[in-house]
Amino acid sequence: MTPKQFIQHVLINEIGDIVTTHTYLSFSLIAIGIEFLGKCLLTDNKDWHTNKTESDKAFQKGLNLIVEEDYRYKNLNLKDQLRNGFAHSMAPKTKIMLSEVKHGTPHLHQLPDGRTILVAEIFYRDFVRACHKVLNRDFPENDKMNRPLLEFIAH
Repeated sequence: MTPKQFIQHVLINEIGDIVTTHTYLSFSLIAIGIEFLGKCLLTDNKDWHTNKTESDKAFQKGLNLIVEEDYRYKNLNLKDQLRNGFAHSMAPKTKIMLSEVKHGTPHLHQLPDGRTILVAEIFYRDFVRACHKVLNRDFPENDKMNRPLLEFIAH
C-alpha cells in the first residue's frame, strides 16, 4: 500500500466509517492522521518513524492544511490538547470539548470557561479536505510518497 492509497483507504474511508459508528474514537484517529499528513509533506525523505522534534514539525505541517480551511483551528494547540491527550490518557485535555452534529453545538465555539468545542463530523470534513490536498500533490519520483508504506493483509 502506498502512502496515497493509505490516505484514501484508512484516513478517509475507514475513519469516515468510525466517525458515524464510534464518534469518540474518531477524534483520536483524526489527530493521529493530522500528523501522518504532515509527515507526507516533510521533505527529509526519511522513513515514517520520527523523533519528537520531527513529530512536532509533522503535526504542524498537517495542521496547516486544516488551518487553510478554517483559521480558528490555529490557536487550539491541538497537538497537546487533542493528540497528546488521547495518546496519553484516552481523553482530550481540559481546553477541548467534543461533540457531534446531532447535539447542535457549534463547531469551534469557545465556551465561557475557555474550552473550545470540536464537532466530529465537521472536524472530519476539514480533515478530509486536508487529505485531498496531499492526494492531489505531485511528489518527486524518489520521494517516500512514491514508495510502499506498508503491506496490509485484509481478511
